Amino acid sequence: MRVLVFSNRLLGRSMEYIGRTEIRKLFPGLLSSELGLPDLQPVDWGVLDYFGWVHPSGHKGFVILPTDNQLFSMSLRRSINHDAKPRTRMCSWCHHVYRSRGTALFSTTVAGSDDRRFIGNHICSNLDCSLRIRNLPSDPPTYLPETLDIGRKIQRLETSVLAFMQRANVTGQLIDKI
Repeated sequence: MRVLVFSNRLLGRSMEYIGRTEIRKLFPGLLSSELGLPDLQPVDWGVLDYFGWVHPSGHKGFVILPTDNQLFSMSLRRSINHDAKPRTRMCSWCHHVYRSRGTALFSTTVAGSDDRRFIGNHICSNLDCSLRIRNLPSDPPTYLPETLDIGRKIQRLETSVLAFMQRANVTGQLIDKI
């Protein structure tokens, strides 16, 4: 059985500031316009477990996850479900339950598959899971509240994001501990 382990990122250790230059280095094949990087001044880094944003076009998302001394990044494609009838859905990363259109299908190409294999998850449509587990957004709270303490929610979120990145083969240098 494989167990994912974070050494110093568990239980509430917040993210540190990442500058525009560092972020650009994490996505070397993309131009600034393709990144659509938001203004970093208002970002409250102290409540983030990963940094995620959606391109202004709404069709792309980007995630940066810190682990130990490394930053792992991933580009995502976002598909919003425009069905006539909204459905209750749960975010695969933070387990926030929405009564209607709060999640989107984010997918990515598996590295090393020559763009032939994709994986995806239903994730909070604004990539704001760190805020959701802390109940910080101003929109309605989750449809099904949890009794899990914040430390375990953070651990579950970080493990879910890391597992998705591992499935996409973007964490090549990260070693699983058994």
